[in-house]
Amino acid sequence: MLQLGLGNLRTCQGMSRRQILQVAGIDLLGLSLAGVLRQKSMAADVPSRETSCIFLWLDGGPSHFETFDPKPLTPDSIRGPYGTIATSVPGVQFCELMPMMAERMHKVSLIRSLNHTTDAHAPIPMMTGTPGDSTSHGAIVTKLKGFTQSMPPYVHIGSRLGVGAGNLGAPYNPVEIRDPSGSQIQLPDFSLQADIRADRFLQRRELLGSIDRLRADALQSRSIEKMDAFYQAAANMLTSEKVRTAFDLNHEADSLRDRYGANFFGQSCLMARRLVEAGTRFIQVKWYDGPAWDAWDVHGADLGGMERMEHHLCPRLDQGLSALLDDLEQRGLLSTTLVVVVGEFGRTPTINKYAARDHWPYCFSAMLAGAGLPGGAVVGASDKTGAHPARRPVSPLEFSATLYKALGLDPVNDSRLRPFIKDAIAVGELV
Repeated sequence: MLQLGLGNLRTCQGMSRRQILQVAGIDLLGLSLAGVLRQKSMAADVPSRETSCIFLWLDGGPSHFETFDPKPLTPDSIRGPYGTIATSVPGVQFCELMPMMAERMHKVSLIRSLNHTTDAHAPIPMMTGTPGDSTSHGAIVTKLKGFTQSMPPYVHIGSRLGVGAGNLGAPYNPVEIRDPSGSQIQLPDFSLQADIRADRFLQRRELLGSIDRLRADALQSRSIEKMDAFYQAAANMLTSEKVRTAFDLNHEADSLRDRYGANFFGQSCLMARRLVEAGTRFIQVKWYDGPAWDAWDVHGADLGGMERMEHHLCPRLDQGLSALLDDLEQRGLLSTTLVVVVGEFGRTPTINKYAARDHWPYCFSAMLAGAGLPGGAVVGASDKTGAHPARRPVSPLEFSATLYKALGLDPVNDSRLRPFIKDAIAVGELV
């Protein structure tokens, strides 16, 4: 089979029809962006407001106690080592490790009663809504809202999470950006193989152009011409100056990059803002891509316990998230951008023997902002020990329905959503 990216493809014999058809049939862009463009050509217009989403995935499971749902009146074995801080909304407190977000509580909404029973590190169900389904929110939004911009519609920043197109098929997988902070961002899913350099886009476009030579074949001309049109449109997008610029953080002032934080999460948030501004509809950011020390899985057995929350986890979240909200607002983008902050679960309501916390999916928190959601709202409540919902429990399916409604879809009347959210409805206090 013909392979791209492994050497010079030109030979004295040129390319056979069979080779060119192989190129056309093996997802030339990895992302299968051409497939999305085909869907655009066939899809009817869906009347809805055009709202983007930045989905910040706090990989490892952040503690709700040390972030957005502290329990100051409980014993040390539950409360933990940190105090609370008043927020800009009277009566609402955060952990003292989140001072910048405490000042912005009036701009965000909290859900303090999320719950499910999956006690394992997995993006399912919180990134899909349904246990056992790997079809992500971003893929579903891309499928239902179509392809309307000159930017890739769905982008993932960080290492793979195991969710994406799922049952929808390859055209709805995200473009994956492993590291947002380099001066030359590699766009691996714009190519057949991850090791193809960006400077070889022109060679691939020349390959596409070679399809023209087959148009004289009456048996193939119509299908080849149509296929070439879609792939050429995809290639034109992915090699455009607009796309390249959107992924290049060097266009930002050093002062703004510093405001977001000189770390993976902060720079990922900044790239997410650039992509929203350029026209990408759904961006998901995975918290960190390095050693376990950098994740939210704070057991304390083999790595530091609560000191990780104090020294880098909460400070980096506090800085990067507050910078993102401020930046979006100052650019007039917050009203049309949904920002979601959540992990796979929370942490145990008791401190373990290693002075840390273990997995706890039975009650945890999420933060949402923008896209017309009410600022300062708190939905639900955990019980006095933070162990279970005491009021207004929210399931992953309801969480998903809320996200879709905030993005302009109709969870009640749009039958296309039913396979993904069952009979769930959005949280009415928010949307």
